[in-house]
Amino acid sequence: MPSKIKGTALVTGAAKRLGNMVAMHLAKQGYQIALHYHRSKSGAMSTQKAICKMGRRCELFCADLSIEAQALTLFAEVFKAFPNVNVLVNSASIFIPNQFGALDLGLFKAHWNINFKAPYILTCEFARLVQKGHVINFVDANAVKYKTGYADYLMTKKALLEFTRMAAVQWGPAIRVNGVSPGMILAPVNGQPDDRARRARQIPLCRTGNPRNILQSVQFLLENDYLTGQVIVNDGGESLI
Repeated sequence: MPSKIKGTALVTGAAKRLGNMVAMHLAKQGYQIALHYHRSKSGAMSTQKAICKMGRRCELFCADLSIEAQALTLFAEVFKAFPNVNVLVNSASIFIPNQFGALDLGLFKAHWNINFKAPYILTCEFARLVQKGHVINFVDANAVKYKTGYADYLMTKKALLEFTRMAAVQWGPAIRVNGVSPGMILAPVNGQPDDRARRARQIPLCRTGNPRNILQSVQFLLENDYLTGQVIVNDGGESLI
């Protein structure tokens, strides 16, 4: 593990799934970690313990990103604890099936607040407080498509895709803003059907991916300092069909 501290990375939704893996990877690469979580306190504490064993500092920050006030204060709290914060990874997300036209807009608001408004707020605060840094947004390989059973989710990821590009123009050269769009990497959660095997047979590479593929993309974006406004679609070609 590198001995030199490269800075601090705030990773949202880092108590589980890809956010957790990104936080662990960045710690191994020499970053201190500001680990955001909401309900998954046990997972956050377990990750914190593992990162501290690497010899890296890791602090936990609990916030409900669906609440605007908590999203607004999160980065200020991180900046106070870690004045050297220079990486923001917006990976927190919700993914619930639905179609347009619901009378109850609760699900729409939840997707919008967590998947788009929170990354927007955090990126704006990052750009305001950080002299030089890098934002990586987790988008989705299906953000280029229009047919879906996850209408509200997909709308927020489409917005995040365009925001990534607009923010790169707005805040360059001091702040680079890029993204990663994962395809079939992890199995669905919350009892949603796992149809990855069927779908994988229909895409150009005919197989699912794994978290290592996403971590490779994150590392490439960190190391290539002439990239901004780019979104790496890591999906085995699924978005092409």
